[in-house]
Amino acid sequence: MRLKKLTAIALAGAMVLSLAACGGKESSGASDKKTEDKETTQVDVKTPNTDPANTEKTDETLTVGLASEPSTLYGVAEGKTENEEQVIGSALLDTLVSVNYATNEVEPCLATAWEWVDDTHLKFTLRDDVTMSDGTPLVADDVVYSEGLWQELNTTNDTGKYLLGAAADDEHTVTIEFNTVAPDFLTMLSWTSFGIVSEDEVNAAGGLKAIQTNPIIGCGKYKFKEWKSGQSITLERNDEYWNKDYAGYYKTLVFTFTSDAAAREMAVESGDADVAYDMPVSQASTYAENASINTAIYGFGQEIHLWYNMGPKARATKEQEVREAIDKALDFDAIAKVGTAGFSEPSLSYWDTSCNFYKASYTKEERAIDVKGAKALLKEAGYADGLEITALGLQDITPVLTVMQANLAEAGITLKIDTPDTAQFVERAFGGDYDIVCVGDAPGLRIPANVMPFLQTLNVDGPGMVIGGPKWTFDELDSTIAKLIAESDIDKATELATKLDGIVKEQTICSNLYSEMKATVYAKDLKGFNTIERGYIDVTGFYK
Repeated sequence: MRLKKLTAIALAGAMVLSLAACGGKESSGASDKKTEDKETTQVDVKTPNTDPANTEKTDETLTVGLASEPSTLYGVAEGKTENEEQVIGSALLDTLVSVNYATNEVEPCLATAWEWVDDTHLKFTLRDDVTMSDGTPLVADDVVYSEGLWQELNTTNDTGKYLLGAAADDEHTVTIEFNTVAPDFLTMLSWTSFGIVSEDEVNAAGGLKAIQTNPIIGCGKYKFKEWKSGQSITLERNDEYWNKDYAGYYKTLVFTFTSDAAAREMAVESGDADVAYDMPVSQASTYAENASINTAIYGFGQEIHLWYNMGPKARATKEQEVREAIDKALDFDAIAKVGTAGFSEPSLSYWDTSCNFYKASYTKEERAIDVKGAKALLKEAGYADGLEITALGLQDITPVLTVMQANLAEAGITLKIDTPDTAQFVERAFGGDYDIVCVGDAPGLRIPANVMPFLQTLNVDGPGMVIGGPKWTFDELDSTIAKLIAESDIDKATELATKLDGIVKEQTICSNLYSEMKATVYAKDLKGFNTIERGYIDVTGFYK
């Protein structure tokens, strides 16, 4: 056995924010569900994860256009992850298990088998034919070391903080301990953030700081080759990759960075790029009607909600009647159309439709505009002459807030739209400085970070506090969430999820708006468009 000593990791004290919780581009859950809105049938939209697997290798290069350059390719050790980092990192790092997003089933990856020893201990049997990028074999100590790095996310990340440690039972068996019960932790370990690295490789490369920009680590489908700052990042195919069922069509992957979405699309049209990722969904119909490119428009397990402040700083929205009045006055059809370019319908539940425990709590009729009813509720609350409230959101949500502004005006509510820069938004959303806030979350997995994260006591006020939400909770809600997180039986889990959804509806804690969508365009002759965790694209699956 290659013996390794687990180094002590200093826990970061400041919370690092994922914009998935702010209605931004990253998310804490995945979905490859085909969009069911009727408008998608009018244009040519590709569905992820439906093409057959590639079986050939070539010496060709795939060029992928990203919206921005990542600051790191291995942010785990610094307690941060970025959208672009995850896309690139998924080609460099393998995980213990993977998820087949065509079936949503957990499958073996670096681990051939696993079992729950008890409610909080998960034992893995590792493959014995895997080599790291330095040529040394994968052993249990690599997983122990990697788990130590994951724990560095403890106070800064909604997932890492649930890890307690790992122990190597022998060279190819390792047990990971969690601090709470959550059967879906297994799926969480399929995320790129939980990729396996080697302590020997990290040290040989110059330590954790060095591998932020020179990640000569891991055992993924591709290896790091070059980073030209401000220009590109290049990976090369790992022809020693352990999984011989993976062909790897492209020898080289090149990632370029262009913030201008139109320029990224034109690069695909001209042949200067093969893929343009993270395109504005507002232009989705335009992409899809372009016969010279392929377009994929898909949900990724994140719901956009309008949250009502019910906490210590709440003003009018502390009143149930006011929250109900706002909800009744909203045109949910128009909001969803603006927010998703018509590719998603209004949400009928707090839960995303990708959840295996999804069940609608509203009928479409209940989502109809009721201005008369809204005015009656305002009068009951003492606002017969109307009231003024402020909506907080990121700048990219402005079109949605503008629709709300017009809706609420009909009921006598003046809505002031406040869309500061990201830093200011985060500060105010953390502090509960708003009447209503429009943010997204990804409640798809039954882990503490994902199941109604805005509503748990630890997140309302404390080190796990999240951005936005009602800043309020109560015992029944907390206890029901805890039961759902721990429930392994899907039928019982569905009952608990439905109960939670009912509480949100009864208390009008938030208004469910729509499932957020992503758009990617790629060359007409490409196949193999796949999505992985939280809606990131799988750059290793493309072929001609």
